[in-house]
Amino acid sequence: MELTRNITLGVYLPGETAIHRLDPRTKIIAATMLITLLLFIKSYEAYGFFLIFTAGIIVFAGIPLSYALCGLKPMLPVLLLMWIFQFFLYSTPDANILFSWWIFTATDAGLHMGNIITLRVLFLFTVTTILTLTTSIVNLTDGLESLLKPLRKIGLPSQELVMTMIIALRFVLILAEELDKIIKAQMARGVAFDRGSFIQKTRKLFPVFLPLFINAFKRAEELIVAMEARSYSGGKGRTKMKTLHMGRVDLGAGLIMLLFTILMIYIIISAAPQI
Repeated sequence: MELTRNITLGVYLPGETAIHRLDPRTKIIAATMLITLLLFIKSYEAYGFFLIFTAGIIVFAGIPLSYALCGLKPMLPVLLLMWIFQFFLYSTPDANILFSWWIFTATDAGLHMGNIITLRVLFLFTVTTILTLTTSIVNLTDGLESLLKPLRKIGLPSQELVMTMIIALRFVLILAEELDKIIKAQMARGVAFDRGSFIQKTRKLFPVFLPLFINAFKRAEELIVAMEARSYSGGKGRTKMKTLHMGRVDLGAGLIMLLFTILMIYIIISAAPQI
């Protein structure tokens, strides 16, 4: 049960592609624009163009498609449950009933909303994963700090906020590794997680999550002690070893992103309602 193989969020794949060489601020802004577009897409045609653009980014970044998609595996049960809830519970006054079963009624509006929500979450995760796969944690931290630096004028501790976000992102992979070790230890003691009913399988997970949370708090405490030992006091007075600079590649990427955004806005506005 290699859980870490399916964890791609927060993992960095070194490369020498043009996307890897982009300024982290360019990639963060582009990812933010893509995520914002996802919030307004409600047609399958728009998602088709979004899929082509996202696939192009994956190809140009040199990311293996199988590796980029393997991170979706842990999300599939949640996505399926989300789709079922939307399919049976969402409806509109003019929706057509597809079928009824017991207290559940499935409509074409619920089917459409379930598909849209599922696609939105899938692309949201994919865009975020591409950002972390092509940007190291150090560059990602520097880029976020640079973008949030103007907020210091209104009293927002941007450096501390970015540090918290990066630590939380790194803890995803760390906790996945801890969970993998605990499950293997339990299996070595004869625990069969793939046997029994759903309730029995759920009960077997309680001895797994208890040490996981204990180890998480221990790691957090160790991190606090290490930061205090190094006299960490936030971003006040801190300097950067490397200064970020945007070049022609960033200008070209920004132009492509702007053209794609205009195209998507046109499709979103002109697309006919699906229902």
